[in-house]
Amino acid sequence: MEAILKRYFGYETFRTGQRELISYIVNNESALGILPTGGGKSICYQVPGLIRGGLTLVISPLISLMKDQVDSLNAAGINAAYLNSNLKAAEEREILTGLAYKRYQFLYVAPERFNQLAFRQMLNQLDIRLIAFDEAHCISKWGHDFRPSYRQVIHFTRQFDCPFLAVTATATIDVKKDIQSLLGIIDSHVIETSTRRDNLAFKVDPTYQKEKMVREYVKKHQDDSGIIYAGTRKQVEALSEQFSHLKINHTIYHAGLSKNEREENQAKFVHDDCPVMIATNAFGMGIDKSNVRYVIHYNMPQDLESYYQEAGRAGRDGLESECILMFSEQDIRLQQFFISTSDESIQEKKKEKLEKMIHYTKTTQCLQGTIINYFNPDEHLKPCGKCSNCLSQGAYDMTNEALKILSCLIRMKDSVHRLLLIKVLRGEDDREVKDYHYHLLSTYGLLKEYETKELNRFLDTLLFNGYIHEAGGKMICHPSAKEVLIKKMEVMTHYEPVNYKEKVTIKTISEVNEQLFNELKKVRKQLASDLSVPPFTIFSDQTLILFAKKMPTTKQEMIHIEGVGSYKLKHYCPQFLDCINEYLSMAR
Repeated sequence: MEAILKRYFGYETFRTGQRELISYIVNNESALGILPTGGGKSICYQVPGLIRGGLTLVISPLISLMKDQVDSLNAAGINAAYLNSNLKAAEEREILTGLAYKRYQFLYVAPERFNQLAFRQMLNQLDIRLIAFDEAHCISKWGHDFRPSYRQVIHFTRQFDCPFLAVTATATIDVKKDIQSLLGIIDSHVIETSTRRDNLAFKVDPTYQKEKMVREYVKKHQDDSGIIYAGTRKQVEALSEQFSHLKINHTIYHAGLSKNEREENQAKFVHDDCPVMIATNAFGMGIDKSNVRYVIHYNMPQDLESYYQEAGRAGRDGLESECILMFSEQDIRLQQFFISTSDESIQEKKKEKLEKMIHYTKTTQCLQGTIINYFNPDEHLKPCGKCSNCLSQGAYDMTNEALKILSCLIRMKDSVHRLLLIKVLRGEDDREVKDYHYHLLSTYGLLKEYETKELNRFLDTLLFNGYIHEAGGKMICHPSAKEVLIKKMEVMTHYEPVNYKEKVTIKTISEVNEQLFNELKKVRKQLASDLSVPPFTIFSDQTLILFAKKMPTTKQEMIHIEGVGSYKLKHYCPQFLDCINEYLSMAR
């Protein structure tokens, strides 16, 4: 497996969760992978597809994603194609002929293609050895991007004697169980890694001067690529007008534009011709542009799934990036209106999700931790140290209360649910407390002067700082609690919401020759233009940074850099080596 990974994709080792998923597929067993954006989901079906041979059928609800994936595979020397409504008749005939002659290793199709009888009959003639469901949350009726056509595809795919692999970046417990049920995936074959993205700094900004903030931010980061999401087409147009007046290079995307306009504007952004994209949520899902340095939400989305999916388009290359959410009470009213116009059968569920989204804008706990806790309530939390809440100073020293809470939890020995712990701390005369003899503990009633709401706030602070772990609705002390119990480490919390107004900055490159990095970007841009592919399919910013840091002068040195595979070494690296050697000769 590692040999395939290195040869075609240029990586020495697999990321967390990838090897396990690939092993299931190689052993002819279906699996579900829930990996964060930028976590390498596509490799989870591309590597086993190459190992198993034959044809891998990738079902994707996103036309833009298909093209990016196929471009990337072809750039790595892997034969791939896609079938969707964007193809001309002659192009489609050429691909169908290629499939008949077994020219392709990967075929990407949209779910709607299965409505065609001729297509389904054609599939029966192919040697399909793996079926991958990309953006699998779209299969589930509980997913935030549910596509009924995607769900209907499953019936047609059951006839093939091959494993299924479903991958997604965002799946709540309900969505995960729904996907498993539909595809027949057992619990032990679900690989779910943390949604934590250590390179992302999440910010919440409740400013009333949204336009001013966005203008100043974009002007300050004019060399960076970024996305600004607005709630309506009208807002997109208004921001675009301001940017045009300020001569800020940008483009726009919303459903009101013609198909050609949308495709043209998307291409400008993906190919780095326009660094800034202003768009509604019609843009972005499946856009595999790795060097987006910031995502700004001008308006609050309807749920955390949508927010994390959109914000997660920042920093896919692993470099430091920012996700800024601006919100106002007007945003809440707008989302409530959208919910009122939706199907009555799902309105209550949408209202619950909106409440969680509102909670995110109000919480004083770690923002990254809040997102992680939403998707996986059992995951152990720790502060990210870089979000707007982590960077702001807590207003209240709760170290004394923390000592009492942790001491009480330890004395209760077994893991206990939150409400029972609060009852003991408050010294309540409760039957459950007495049944377990907790009223006899020395810690019984230690915090009787506090209300339940206040104790919940203290517990949340300990939870989000990693001192308490909550899984399956039960709380236990984490080993890190010793830092408070023994070392008396200070624990701060808030009684008032944070008013975060700190200026934000981005650091994308450290200890790198920036002049060489910019020259390498020019080489990549020209090469991508010659091949008519997006620049990031040649090499990511991260790989170019490694070039600029290590300055390889031979192919032997370059092959050891992450992101350089055998195919790219032969076809692309000579131009980059020439650039590096020319730079070094001028520097001498």
